[in-house]
Amino acid sequence: MNTSNENGLNRASKAGIINWALGSDRKIVILLIAFGLALDSTNWFFFLTGTLPILGIQQIIYALFMFSLCFQRNKYIDLIIHFEYNAKLPSNDQSLDAYMKRNRYFFYLITFINFLINAAMNIVPFIMGLIKLNMSALRAFVFSSLQISFFCNFALFRFFVETCLYIHTCFMRVEKQIDTLNKSTNGLSIEHIRKVRRLYCIAVETTEKFNSLLWPVISTYFVFSFVSVHFIFAKAIADASFVTILVCAGYLSVFILVAYNMVYINHLATRIYQSAYSLSYKTDLLFAKKEVQLFLTRIERSDVGFTFLDLFVITPTCATTLATISLTLALAAPFLIK
Repeated sequence: MNTSNENGLNRASKAGIINWALGSDRKIVILLIAFGLALDSTNWFFFLTGTLPILGIQQIIYALFMFSLCFQRNKYIDLIIHFEYNAKLPSNDQSLDAYMKRNRYFFYLITFINFLINAAMNIVPFIMGLIKLNMSALRAFVFSSLQISFFCNFALFRFFVETCLYIHTCFMRVEKQIDTLNKSTNGLSIEHIRKVRRLYCIAVETTEKFNSLLWPVISTYFVFSFVSVHFIFAKAIADASFVTILVCAGYLSVFILVAYNMVYINHLATRIYQSAYSLSYKTDLLFAKKEVQLFLTRIERSDVGFTFLDLFVITPTCATTLATISLTLALAAPFLIK
């Protein structure tokens, strides 16, 4: 493994417990997280009455995905160095490291906010029950499984967000190469254009490979989380209380974080268009202009990004449309009930 591949692997493998476990081949950690997610599904099916039982199905799918991930470690390692291995670009880019570090701070902030909400709604009442000796074995089991699932869910979210960030950096590096050509005072040749076209195709291929690996998480989260957030938001509007507002804030913060990183892949893949179009002004060669046109045609397809069951690409427009529909229905819910 060359230095570029090692840097690419280290950038991803050191962030998050799941990435660390995959990078160091500690399958027991992955299995424990899978067990924690599966354990949480029993709460939604049997103990947490008045909640959404579909969340139990979501946790089972997550658990099965984590279990399958144990046997796909080599595939994951190949994916995380796929771009570096084929692009042959220097990977010690401080601006990319700063970008990932900055976005990780957002994840830490959202995790901390949700931990405070969890503490206020679950941990403090549980401690008060212990002090008053008003505690049953069932309540202790439900509390324990909820806390385990809290950390397991955020471990999975961290893994997913880190994957999105890695894909972001792939397209950002392609865009940086195009900007370098635009700023260059030298003439633009066919080889230069073909090189950036090839880099773009490698980034697209990397995205598609990760999409095929993560499709259970992507599809499940896209449907189940959207439905659950919608109902929680509608309940917060119809019956506003301190508890419902706290729950709504927690779910919305995680949903926005994950959805943003997911759709930003498509945004970066299409944002390159303007920079690529500028290349056409750098050359008078007919064949070079045709290469630029082929590049622009590929970008114009706007079909790069994570997909829902390979049916459609999850784009910013798609997410905005669904959010608008959800908000409209949530605001109309109190009047429809009356």
